[in-house]
Amino acid sequence: MIAMDEKADKKPEICYVINHIDWFWSHRLPLARGAQEDGWDVSVAVPGANADENLADEGFKGIDLPAPDQGFGPLGVIKTICALRRIIRRDSPDLIHAITLKYAFITGLATLGLANVKLVHTIAGLGYLFSGEGVKPKVLRTLIGPFLRLALRRANIHLIFQNPDDMHIMISRGFADPDRAHLIRGSGVDTAEFMPREAPSETNDQGDNPIVVMPTRLVHDKGVAIFVEAARLLKEDGVNVSCQIAGGVTQNNPLAISQEDMENMVKDGAAEWLGKVSDMPALLAKAALVAYPSYYREGIPKVLLEAASMAKAIVTTDHPGCKEAVKDGYNGLLVPVKDACALATAIKTLLDDPKLCAEMGAHSRQRAVDEFDVKIIVKQTLETYNL
Repeated sequence: MIAMDEKADKKPEICYVINHIDWFWSHRLPLARGAQEDGWDVSVAVPGANADENLADEGFKGIDLPAPDQGFGPLGVIKTICALRRIIRRDSPDLIHAITLKYAFITGLATLGLANVKLVHTIAGLGYLFSGEGVKPKVLRTLIGPFLRLALRRANIHLIFQNPDDMHIMISRGFADPDRAHLIRGSGVDTAEFMPREAPSETNDQGDNPIVVMPTRLVHDKGVAIFVEAARLLKEDGVNVSCQIAGGVTQNNPLAISQEDMENMVKDGAAEWLGKVSDMPALLAKAALVAYPSYYREGIPKVLLEAASMAKAIVTTDHPGCKEAVKDGYNGLLVPVKDACALATAIKTLLDDPKLCAEMGAHSRQRAVDEFDVKIIVKQTLETYNL
């Protein structure tokens, strides 16, 4: 339990600052509930909070933030900084936990001069700012660098990283203090909800072909085009397989794939786009294995933890975040980034050896239970609140 001031007539307050209300429900609800059970009054600052009655039903206070723009638009950042500063002065939270690099940056700047406010930031991947190629992200890194250090490296700030590669980069470049940097791998998975289950007798409407699914947001750097190309190669090689992409169109990301582009990508029928899927356990139950050829700088993809929890063998990239969820040759196979041929070969290897695929799936489930269960992640995160 958190330390309580005997003279205090109210519970201490924690404010979660997050970029999207859907992400709060899908990724951070167990943490907020855990904090509430641990004695905190919980508020959630997020765009769209005023329109979400479910926050109040959970006993959380919703605080509306300005809707974000794409990338690091200066006007949108300044607007959100000003809004957050007003909120902090009005509510005086004891602790602020910002999620994502962008909102850690914004919250860090909004709290300059407020040394009495304790801050915890979860850097859930380095995202477009560090993974983007071309002139714009390079210029952004140069311009934002000094402000990023100011926002993240202070005595009242602790940083949580989801993989060691991100932590190393941020420490080596001076953005993080090694004494206040912590490794907590991912946002966790509910291993009771994502339980292994038998696939339905009807696998899909295309016959008995095994299903390889890629659950993803529609962002170019997630490797969607690589997966589609791998599906084409498998089809050309005569492999009987149904390759499916599960994910809806993404907003407010400069790397987003439009609906038109997505439809064009799959129009030859090599892969099928399912759109947004609400029942992910049911989808994963049908899959022979999961493929995720991402080269995006994310923490640990939650979809990989969900796949592991459902005892699926996984083919993903030898890339920060992804390789945290998969030990090559143990619970899946790692392939180079942007290599459709290697991806297709790895998928075929597992499809041709159902026994190996099943063994890797069992190892995935064990890793999910032992290392990535959401209860473990929540406990580790709550411990940082007392540092």
